[in-house]
Amino acid sequence: MNFGMVVPKYVNKGEPYQFYTGLAIVSACMKQHNYNVFCLNPNHYDGTITQQLMNFITNNKIDVICTGGMSGNYNEICDVLKISKKFKSDIITIVGGTIITSNPNITLSNMKYIDYGVIGEAEETIIELANTIINKQDVSSIKGIAYFVSETKYIITPDRIPISNLDTIPFPDYEGFEYDKYMKLFYSNDNVFFSVIDEERRFGNIMSSRSCPFACTFCYHHHLSKYRQRSLDNVFQEIDYLVNKYNINILGIADDLFSYNKKRMYEFASRIKKYNIKWYTSLRVSDVDKEVLKTLKDSGLFGVGYGIESINDNILKSMKKHITKTQIEKALKLTYEAKISMLGNIILGDPEETEETVKKSIDWLIAHPEYSIHLVMIKTYPQAHIYKYALSKGLIKDEFKYMVDGFPLVNLTKMSDKKYKEISIYAENFLEEKQHLLNGEIIKSDITSKTENGKNIFTVNIKCPRCNTISEYKNRIQSSFLPNCAVICKNCYVRVSVENIKLYSHNYSFYDKIISFFVKYARQRVNKNKCIRFAYYIIQTLKKHKIISISNKYV
Repeated sequence: MNFGMVVPKYVNKGEPYQFYTGLAIVSACMKQHNYNVFCLNPNHYDGTITQQLMNFITNNKIDVICTGGMSGNYNEICDVLKISKKFKSDIITIVGGTIITSNPNITLSNMKYIDYGVIGEAEETIIELANTIINKQDVSSIKGIAYFVSETKYIITPDRIPISNLDTIPFPDYEGFEYDKYMKLFYSNDNVFFSVIDEERRFGNIMSSRSCPFACTFCYHHHLSKYRQRSLDNVFQEIDYLVNKYNINILGIADDLFSYNKKRMYEFASRIKKYNIKWYTSLRVSDVDKEVLKTLKDSGLFGVGYGIESINDNILKSMKKHITKTQIEKALKLTYEAKISMLGNIILGDPEETEETVKKSIDWLIAHPEYSIHLVMIKTYPQAHIYKYALSKGLIKDEFKYMVDGFPLVNLTKMSDKKYKEISIYAENFLEEKQHLLNGEIIKSDITSKTENGKNIFTVNIKCPRCNTISEYKNRIQSSFLPNCAVICKNCYVRVSVENIKLYSHNYSFYDKIISFFVKYARQRVNKNKCIRFAYYIIQTLKKHKIISISNKYV
């Protein structure tokens, strides 16, 4: 039988998206066991998902479609299943990922055109299931799956124990899902982390561990999952592969928690230093000190993501973060002094949130733009502790509709719905307008070339407000609908914000097109308020810069 591994279509060709490592590993497992496997990544091509799938199924004589993803991608995953079944009625469909694992009953009860669901880690399960399907055997003894016994009735088998030795799992099927095309998206699209590299940015992203030993209330982990780490020998075999095959010069460690084992972290730093590449990861504020940061920076670390979430100790306790405001401020100060770029969020909306705690958070953020911390609202995802809380309080009345709608914000707090909405709008504006960043000064801005998809690319000189260094950014900053964009100073690695209107001072006609775009969609009532807000901002900024001809056109 021929198995088709299909990534859902998240974006149009040329737009950035998150590479789906899970399906790529499943593909590698099946190829390792000599199954006939074909891959389709429709995000890299023009054309509808319908046409791409029909051609893929026909050309490769596909018998089984395997797909999956996160719960937020319900509609995209359904498209793959629906199109496949309608085009070839006897095709077998298998779905995995958190969309099945986190809420199997809701998904299975509503997702049409699905034959089998894989619950939990799929690497061992898919091999058993594939073999059973090929040999037309009974699947009831396979652990970690769901299957239908009639059109509406399904059975969920007992859980499969998570894989203890991660070194037994093959590296993702990078070639199958065209990782070379994926990397080019990060070269041609705006990504602030990559502004530290002038030449073509070649990005590799790996996971050196799975799960997390902590249980924050807003985060979902499969109930059987436990924290496990790959051996560093195995990790560096994959790094060697990425360096030799794709010539990567930036490495992301995508672990939920990289700093849990300090000895392992130091050994990683010692070994990665020899590669002379830049890398970044996520650390826990309670795990860093001067020595740790110096050692990691000397090895090439340029960016750190911190799980901050709040600067109110009572909120941190409610979230079960097991950290304090004092630890957060100490870690951020040390990281800033070490000249390492930072990422992190203040998340508003915990059940213990009040107007007073919100004010403390916002006041703290405004006082510390040097730390580059975002302001966002808490999201309520299936089977996280706050999700169960929302269900118990009747705040989520229809789980299926809530998933299909993309998990809209839910007021879990002690505030009124009116005040909660005001704060959520403020948080959105705060992020979009880059109010969490220091302001940089544009010294020079010139068009130099065009990307493959025709967007303008610039060479820009920007002065850092912290160290006064003027850094040049080549092939880095693109036309953007947002009021501001961000870059990282190449000397002190602080993030700075610059106004797009000033950035494109030589190309004001671009803003004529942008305002027209927003006006069009506002009239169609598509994200009306956001469109009006962006258009208004651009018009006012054009007026300030005395570009009257364009601004008057839309007043």
